Amino acid sequence: MRWIPQLPGLGEWKRFVDYRKIQLSKLANVEVHTGTRLTAAAVRDYGAEIVVIATGARWAGDGLNALTHDAIPGADAALPRVLTPEQVMLSGKRPPGKRVVVYDCEGYFMAPGIAEKLAGEGYAVEIITTLDTISPHSDETLEGPEMRQHLHDLGVAMRSNVSLDAIHEGSLECSSFGDRVQVETDAVVLVTQRLSNADLYLELRAAGESLRTAGVQAMYRIGDCLAPRLLADVSFDGHRLGREIDSDDPAIPLPYLRERMVPELIRTRSE
Repeated sequence: MRWIPQLPGLGEWKRFVDYRKIQLSKLANVEVHTGTRLTAAAVRDYGAEIVVIATGARWAGDGLNALTHDAIPGADAALPRVLTPEQVMLSGKRPPGKRVVVYDCEGYFMAPGIAEKLAGEGYAVEIITTLDTISPHSDETLEGPEMRQHLHDLGVAMRSNVSLDAIHEGSLECSSFGDRVQVETDAVVLVTQRLSNADLYLELRAAGESLRTAGVQAMYRIGDCLAPRLLADVSFDGHRLGREIDSDDPAIPLPYLRERMVPELIRTRSE
């Protein structure tokens, strides 16, 4: 959420962070320290009895995707012609030529946002997706038709029902409904799948007895660190753990409290 609001049209999303910063600043029993990356040793020595790991996720640089459950041949974010969203937004990495394909397996805001940003910088951009339409999840938020029209007006080409099978220098090897498709391009941005940043959690969990000796009584991981998901689900996951931290097993969510209409009780009360 530090860089997502920098995508075109998503500046309002910064309120997700700003609201929580304001609310936390009102609590005298909460301390917030930023700009520090803790190692496993630092966590053990911190003195906390409960540790919650919320280290987020990152976009796969090898094209790992939900369609094939595998990497894409030729995909390597260390190459100039292969990029990830973080490299575009945080590292300033740019395609080596003017033609760029944004390959989308997610179906939400990331691929359109990256495509619009690069198109605004003068690149000839095309979005290719394995899905039936560009950003189908945006239809659930009533943004889909307007967003696709906006991309069209910007000159962003769009192609759906296409899978990326291999990346070569100067071209992409694709397929659509069994037909082979060759796409000429200078670079590809992979918006395929996110991977949890779970290294710190796994290192701490492997510490075992030394963690308990350091005074850590419980450790949990939440949000994208547990499994990449929508922003709303990430927020709920952290909020839920905070509410249920004193339950018998906070790692297991308590059942939802639901209001049910019971006709027998309604009749009894009305009588």
